[in-house]
Amino acid sequence: MKKLSDKLILITGASSGIGAETAKVISSKNATVILLARSCEKLEQVADQIKQQGGKSYYYAVDLSNCEQVESIAQRIKKEAGIPDIIINNAGAGRWLTIEETSAEELKEMIALPYLAAFYITKAFITEMKMRGTGHIINLTSDASYLPKGMALGYSAARFAFRGFSEGLRGYLQASGITVSLAVFGKVESSYWKNNPGSEKRIPKSTPFMPTLTTNQVGNYIVKIIEKNKRILIKPGIFKALFWSYRHWPDQIAKRMNKTV
Repeated sequence: MKKLSDKLILITGASSGIGAETAKVISSKNATVILLARSCEKLEQVADQIKQQGGKSYYYAVDLSNCEQVESIAQRIKKEAGIPDIIINNAGAGRWLTIEETSAEELKEMIALPYLAAFYITKAFITEMKMRGTGHIINLTSDASYLPKGMALGYSAARFAFRGFSEGLRGYLQASGITVSLAVFGKVESSYWKNNPGSEKRIPKSTPFMPTLTTNQVGNYIVKIIEKNKRILIKPGIFKALFWSYRHWPDQIAKRMNKTV
């Protein structure tokens, strides 16, 4: 079992929700976390909470959708903290909207976070991780990366792209000593729904009976991914049956995904 103790772990989207809670859970395992997000004030609050529980962290305010900013902040991280042992690509954005409702600007943001942000931050450290011959990259996504959601078209398409990035990266890094994992979660009770008004109403009728995860549960699942070196984790587990069903009956499942609560 892989230990988190003394590891340096970078987490994007770490100012609130899943990212912030995951950082707290991981830091409690005697790992040092690097927190990245846009809001310096919110990052400082998370860093203070980690310090109060006896943990150690670095934090950097950065627009992860901006390649130049990511490259610049990565150079600071290399000098001040070092090369991460583990990268957790968690940053994401986007309301659940139909194609008619989606503006060009919102679509660009949905593609930028999570897909481009994960590409930029991984690229910024991958050369050193390959030279070292060890590392772990964990990409967090939703069930929308497997199940088409016409009522959240831009969001869903961006998650499909993100999953493609994760799977392609895993193939590229075979035999490099670097593990690439995909973590797939259903509904999580986090600040996402408040920050993206109207999205919760677009949840398909076929999924409300599934349990809603807490951010703490997600944080502990991510710890499990690291400790057990898991390549993929899907929670709640019932989504595995839905993904299988979509592969065999795509039209029927797609129809159900467009009937909302």
